[in-house]
Amino acid sequence: MKGTPRSVWLSWANQAASIWTGVFAAAAKRNQAAFLKAMAAPRPATAKRRKPAKR
Repeated sequence: MKGTPRSVWLSWANQAASIWTGVFAAAAKRNQAAFLKAMAAPRPATAKRRKPAKR
């Protein structure tokens, strides 16, 4: 095995950190896109309710 145990552990830790960083970055990008889409979309028109006829 190449390197010291410390360098092997640091290599593994850096690789794991880069994977998690990518996962969190993708989630943040997804959430930001959804937020901007929700802010840009017009509100749906609400139908006005009629009062019941008096009898």
